[in-house]
Amino acid sequence: MGEDLTLLIETDDGVVERNVVSAVPLPAGIDRGIAAETAIRFAAAVWGMPDFIFDPAHESSGSGVREVGDGILVTSGTAIMIQSKSRQQPSGSAERESNWLTKNIVKGLKQSAGSIRFLSARPIPMQNRRRRKVTIDGASLAWISVVIVDHDNVPEGYVPPDLEDDSVVMLRRDWEFLFNQLRSARSVAEYLRRISGENIELGTEPVRYHELALADLAVEPRAAPDWASSAAVTVSVPQAPLEPAGSLETSGHFLLRAIQEDIALSPAPSDDELIRIDVLSRLDSIPVASRTEFGQRLQSYMSEAKAWSKKTLITSTRIYLPVDPGPFESPIVFMVASRLDDLARMVFRARLELQHHDFFKITNSSDLMSVGVLLTPGTTSGRDWDTTMAAAKGDMDLDPEYVAAIRDQLAATLRS
Repeated sequence: MGEDLTLLIETDDGVVERNVVSAVPLPAGIDRGIAAETAIRFAAAVWGMPDFIFDPAHESSGSGVREVGDGILVTSGTAIMIQSKSRQQPSGSAERESNWLTKNIVKGLKQSAGSIRFLSARPIPMQNRRRRKVTIDGASLAWISVVIVDHDNVPEGYVPPDLEDDSVVMLRRDWEFLFNQLRSARSVAEYLRRISGENIELGTEPVRYHELALADLAVEPRAAPDWASSAAVTVSVPQAPLEPAGSLETSGHFLLRAIQEDIALSPAPSDDELIRIDVLSRLDSIPVASRTEFGQRLQSYMSEAKAWSKKTLITSTRIYLPVDPGPFESPIVFMVASRLDDLARMVFRARLELQHHDFFKITNSSDLMSVGVLLTPGTTSGRDWDTTMAAAKGDMDLDPEYVAAIRDQLAATLRS
C-alpha cells in the first residue's frame, strides 16, 4: 500500500512539513486485486467526481468476456486508462519483488495498450460511477496509460522499466495522494500528462509533485493578453499547488464542487449525458489554486442577494476567461441574482450570449463553448440556493443591433 511519507519542504517562508498517508486499507475477505481496483476507482470518484470515472468496459472473445482496463477517467479530451497490479503476499527478497514489479508493470502497460486499441476501434457504451450510460469514442481522446501498483514492500531504490511518452507508473498511495491534494479530475489528468514518460523511483511521486509545485511558484506571472479589457485581472497560479486543495479555507473552495454536483444531479435526457460531462469538465478547468478566492467572492454575492428585500432585481457577475483559449477551455459566467424569475433568466441569458459573442471574435473557433451558471436564493424546500446552467456554442450569429442594445443595457445595470 505504501507507507506513510513525511516530507520537509523548504520554501521562501520557511520549512513546511507534509505528511502523505498510506493508501486506504483494503477490506478483509475480498480478493486483494479486486479490492484494490475498487479503491482506485473510488478515490477518483470521490475527489474527482463520479461522472468522470468509468467502470471497466467488456470485450467478447472466443473464451468468454474479459474486462477492458480496471477503470477509465475521461475529462476534457483526455482519457486515463487505469491498470491495477496487486501483490498478494510479498516475499522478503528484494530481488524477487523487483522482478515481480518489472514483470507486472510491463504486463500492465501492454494490457493498457490493448485496451486503448479496443476502445478506439469504435464508440463503446460505458457506465460511469454515477451509474449512467455514456457512449465513449476512444478515437477522439488523447490517452495516458497509468499502472497503479498495490504493494506493501517495494524494494528501496526500485525504478520501473523505461516508459513510453504516454505512460505513468505509481503506487496506490500516490494515486490517492494526487486526488486528495488536487481534488479535481481535470487537474489530476493534466498533472499526469505533465509527468508522463518521466521515470522515477517507485514510491516517490509525492516528492516529484512537491518539486514541481516549488518550480511553479518560481515561474514569472504572465502578462495580460492583448484582448483583455482594462477591467480584467490576470491571475497566474501554479499548475501544481503547494497547499492541498481547500486546506486554507473550506467553504469557499468547495463551492464550485457544490455547483458541479447540482448540475450533475439535475434531470437531463440520457442522450445529453456526454454534454453534461463536457460542461462539468469545463467548470473543472478553473485552477485549483484560484477556487478559494473565486468561491469567497461568489459567497459574498450570495449573502447580499439573499438579504435583498427590495422589489428590484439585483445581480452580480464573476467571469472566468482562459488566457489560452483551446478546444476544452471555456469562458464561464457566474451570475448571482436576488430571485429566479423571467427577468433574471433574461439578464442571465443576455450576459452569457454577450460574453460568448465577444470571446468568439477573439478565437473564431466553431468549437468554442461558453458556460453560464446562475445562482438564486432557494425556492425548493431545504435548499439555500438554486442552480441554473446554460451553455452557448459556436457562432451564434447575433444581430449587431441586438448586441449593441444588450451591451448598453448590461453596462448600465450589471456589477461584475
